[in-house]
Amino acid sequence: MRETDELFIYKENSIENIKKSLPFYKKLAINFLAIDMGKFINDDYLTEIFSINESLKKEGMGLMLRIDLLILSQKLLDSKVDDLTWKNTKVKRAGLSFLNFLVKRGIAAFDFLNLSKMLDNRNFLKGIREINKNVRHLNEDVVTTGLIDKPKIISYLSSNGKTDFSFIKSKIDYLKIEDMNSFYETGPILAKTFDNFSNKFSNNFAYFSMAQKISNIIILKGPIYLESKDIDFEMEGPFYKLSSYMENLSIIREENKSLKKGDFLEIFKKDRDTLSYIRSYKNEKALVINNLSQKEFLLPISMYLADYSSYKLALGNYGQRKMVDNLLLRPFETLIFVKK
Repeated sequence: MRETDELFIYKENSIENIKKSLPFYKKLAINFLAIDMGKFINDDYLTEIFSINESLKKEGMGLMLRIDLLILSQKLLDSKVDDLTWKNTKVKRAGLSFLNFLVKRGIAAFDFLNLSKMLDNRNFLKGIREINKNVRHLNEDVVTTGLIDKPKIISYLSSNGKTDFSFIKSKIDYLKIEDMNSFYETGPILAKTFDNFSNKFSNNFAYFSMAQKISNIIILKGPIYLESKDIDFEMEGPFYKLSSYMENLSIIREENKSLKKGDFLEIFKKDRDTLSYIRSYKNEKALVINNLSQKEFLLPISMYLADYSSYKLALGNYGQRKMVDNLLLRPFETLIFVKK
C-alpha cells in the first residue's frame, strides 16, 4: 500500500480549472486531485472523469473522487427499490458494484462522504471495512479516506490493513493536543486540513498567519489534504504571493526526506506562544519554529538546542533570517531550518 506520509491531496472546486492548472499542481507536488462526484452521472460525465484521470496520470498524479455512497446508490436504483438505505442489500450491492467499475477504469483514490448518515453506530466499523475490502481486492494500492466524527473508533480506521482507511480526516485541533509526541507515536494516521488549525489565524497579520497555517499543514507529519476554497493564492506577502510561498514549501518538502518521512519531536513545550518541533530521518533533520502570537518575543535557542548553529534556513514567511542563539520571533513568524 502507498506510504501515507508522502500523500498530498488537493481538492479542486471547479472541474473546468483542472487541465489548465496542471502545471501548478505539479509545482505543489500533488499526488491526487480531489473532486466531488457530480450530481448527474451519465456516459458523458464518466467519459470526462476518466479523461481527467488519464491526464493527471500522465503528469504523475491521479484523481480522487469524493463520493456519498448512499446518494450514489439511490440514484443508480431510483424508485425501483422501496427501502433506499445502506441496510438494503440491493442498495449496497449497487454502490459497491459502481465502485468496482470505477477502480477497473483506473480510479485509485476515494473520499467517502457523510458516513455517519449512511452507517449506524453498530455497523459503522464493519461497513467501512466492507467498502475498503471491496475496492482493494481489485487494487491493493487504492487510497481511501473519510471524515470520522466518532472518537472511540478513530484509531481502528487508519492503519496499513487492507480493510482500513489509508488515513482519516478528523476535526482535531493540533494546537490543543497536550502531548504531540505521544499523539504521533501512538495515534491514528490523520490528514492535516485547515480544520486542524482552526484557532490559528489573525486578521491583523493575515498573510503571515495564513502562511504559517499552510506551512505546518505541509510539513507536519502525515498526509496533506488542502481545499482550494480555503486559500487565497493571490494574497501578497513581503517577498512572495501565497501561491509562490506554497510552491517553495513543496520544493523543500520534496528535497528533505525528514519533512516527509521523519520522526517527530516537539521542543520548547513550556513556551505557550510557540509550536516548535524537529523532524528526523536518517542523517537529516528539520527544525520548525512558529510564533503563534501577535507579539514579538525572544526564543533562547542555545538553551534548548546545543547544535543550533549547524541548522540553515530553508524558508521563512518573513524572508531570510540567520540562526542565532537568541532568536527574535515576529508575529506569526514561521522558520524552517534544515541540517544535513
